[in-house]
Parts: sequence; structure tokens; C-alpha cells
Amino acid sequence: MSTDKEKEELVAYLDGELPDEAASRIEKSLVEDASVRRDVEQLTKSFDLLDLLPASQASDGFAEKTLTAIRTQSSETKAESTDADAPVETTSSNYSQRAIVWGIRAAAFFGLMFAATLGFNGAFRQNSEPIDELLTELPILQRLDEYQEIGDVEFLKSLNESGLFNERDEAAQD
Repeated sequence: MSTDKEKEELVAYLDGELPDEAASRIEKSLVEDASVRRDVEQLTKSFDLLDLLPASQASDGFAEKTLTAIRTQSSETKAESTDADAPVETTSSNYSQRAIVWGIRAAAFFGLMFAATLGFNGAFRQNSEPIDELLTELPILQRLDEYQEIGDVEFLKSLNESGLFNERDEAAQD
């Protein structure tokens, strides 16, 4: 497809804006014509590249200026011809549908980012519990080699019965 109108129709097809009859015609041409498939692949790659661009912010008066320009153009077109009403409505309708589609895509993107952030935080908190437990037992772990030299509990009991620790406890109390 080489004409601008045909490419515009492909863009509308990719955005899901075509009526069923026109969409069926495009799908049939996709099956039959390799050049149409190439055009669709190029458009898809272009859309994907556009998604990678950083989001820009419009100035404060952008919407008002744009609507004024559209109204001016619309009134000039109406003055030139009475048959111009249908294409102007179709074009503005087409723009609003694209805006809605891109708005839905943006909302889906931010929704996915929010869900991913929640998932990451949940996984991080869940995996931090064993670390917290190790931190509370850090003094024991620092002297683990000394504790292992003691052997078993029987040795500690025999030391306690010998009175060695009682003398130190009495001296510490004084």
C-alpha cells in the first residue's frame, strides 16, 4: 500500500478504529498481499519506538490553543463548503478515539508499574524476615566459635556446680 489514505486506514486498523467491514477488508489484504504485511510491520515498529520516547508535557495553554485552532479551521471550512461537515466531524472523532486509546494504554502502563512495585515491595518484605532474625541473633553468632568449644550442656552444669560463677556474681553485686 503506498497511498496516504491506505496507510491512514492501516493506522486506524491497528488502533482498532475501523468498522468491522473495513477491518475485514484489511485483514483479507494482509493475508493476500506481502506489501501490506510489510507496511503493518513498519507501522507496528514505529508505534513501538514511539512508546520508548520520553513523555513530554504540553504547556498550560496547549489544549485551549489547539481547540481554538480547530474551531477556527472548522469555521473556515464551513464557510468554504457546506459538504465539509462530515470530514471535519470524522477527523475530530478520529482524534478523540486515538486520544482515548492512548489514554487507556497509559493507564494500563501505570497500572502495571503500580502492580510491579507492590509485588517487589511484598517480595522484599517477605524475604527480609530471615535477615531480621539473624540480626537479633548477631551477638550469639559473633561468639559462636567460643560456644562450640564448650561442647555440651553437661560441662556448663559442672562449672555451675563448682561455684566458679557464684564468686564472680557476688563480687559484681558488691
